[in-house]
Amino acid sequence: MKPVSSHTPAPLSEEELRGLLERYRRENWQGIQTPEWQSKIVDDILRDDGEGVFNQLASVWTVPEGATVLDIGSGAGTFVLACRRRGLNAFGIEPDRIGQGGSLISIQIARRRLENQAFAVALGEQLPFRDRSFDLVTMNQVMEHVSEQKAVLFEAARVLKPGGAIYIACPNYLRFYESHYKIFWLPLFPKSFGRLYLRARGRNSVLLDQLTYTTNGRLRKLLGKLGPGYTMMDLHRDRFLEKCKRGTFSVLRARFVSKMMRLPFIGSVVSVVALYFLRCTEGGSEMVVVREKHKA
Repeated sequence: MKPVSSHTPAPLSEEELRGLLERYRRENWQGIQTPEWQSKIVDDILRDDGEGVFNQLASVWTVPEGATVLDIGSGAGTFVLACRRRGLNAFGIEPDRIGQGGSLISIQIARRRLENQAFAVALGEQLPFRDRSFDLVTMNQVMEHVSEQKAVLFEAARVLKPGGAIYIACPNYLRFYESHYKIFWLPLFPKSFGRLYLRARGRNSVLLDQLTYTTNGRLRKLLGKLGPGYTMMDLHRDRFLEKCKRGTFSVLRARFVSKMMRLPFIGSVVSVVALYFLRCTEGGSEMVVVREKHKA
């Protein structure tokens, strides 16, 4: 498993990086996101230190020292860079088929951020790595951009070491919001109507055709097809149930629901309804899958 080798320019300064990110967003996302949102996302990328993913993993899985990491859909290389700074052997792949397409693609920016090249243009459906190569595979806001989701998941499982973990986070399309266009959206809105709606709002519909509607239930079903050698954890569901158990909700109505869930007879019914409501209203899905060691 070797990083892509090529001539490596000098590392980017923060000012140079900001300029490239702004140009990339402008060329590829024009008409999809407003300039204000594009500027905010650039700021978020520059601030991102990868701690969000590591904090989520910490509650369910321990990252081995010197772990090998694959970031599928690595974009401008932010998470790979964060892993390298932690002493992890991280690599990223990026097909870069987002938005309208421009002369600057995100993997070009990623390759300017690391002196040791660690990125390859590749598809998640056909990973260019050997079986059992990685301790951790991440797909952060990627699954909704994948048309063959099952194939990508099985490829991620193929390259995962026994005892390793897959981290997945993606939007929930049962919510009344589209997180790429940053606008109100009907749940599972038919794309034919979605295009008309976007046109009426003065937006370019090109990205809509590149999206695959994903929900919590769909993701759980796909992960279940990996088989008995994998343990799946729904982080949003588990956090909700833990808060119910401890009664640590800050919102009054949530505390009321958690108390109802502990009542005899009706508690189980309230739990089913509450978890269904959570799946429908949660802004996104967040899952961790661990490959069992004894199934190696």
